[in-house]
Amino acid sequence: MISTLKLSDDLFLEQIQDCTLEPVLFNHEAMLRLSWILINKYGLDEAIIINNNIKEQYFIKALKSDKFNRTLTRAYTEILQHFMDKTPTNDFDKLLKEFPRLKYDFKALVKTHYGYNILKEHRKEEPKRLKQILFTF
Repeated sequence: MISTLKLSDDLFLEQIQDCTLEPVLFNHEAMLRLSWILINKYGLDEAIIINNNIKEQYFIKALKSDKFNRTLTRAYTEILQHFMDKTPTNDFDKLLKEFPRLKYDFKALVKTHYGYNILKEHRKEEPKRLKQILFTF
């Protein structure tokens, strides 16, 4: 099986947009990478909007699922931006190595940022923008 890391950013983004990326490859790391690509390409505010649109269509068409979570998608983008701002690296893999919490403890990061479990609640409503990320290190 091919890893999404072996796909170029452009090809990876194209396959998600046209819903041809194998659903088995659409995992947590792929969603982080999608956010990373979109932030680099469009900036935070536009990346949030585009990420929601792309992922919602992917959930509907490729995953045949109604489990899309708008608030969680926003969290992926905002949290990733926070960590991108803390490092000079411009490499996704190095970012994950520098901040392993992104890959291995993302649920705790989300709960810290939002203060409640957004995985089940508020799936369809538009998320409210928080003033700042509330992480402590």
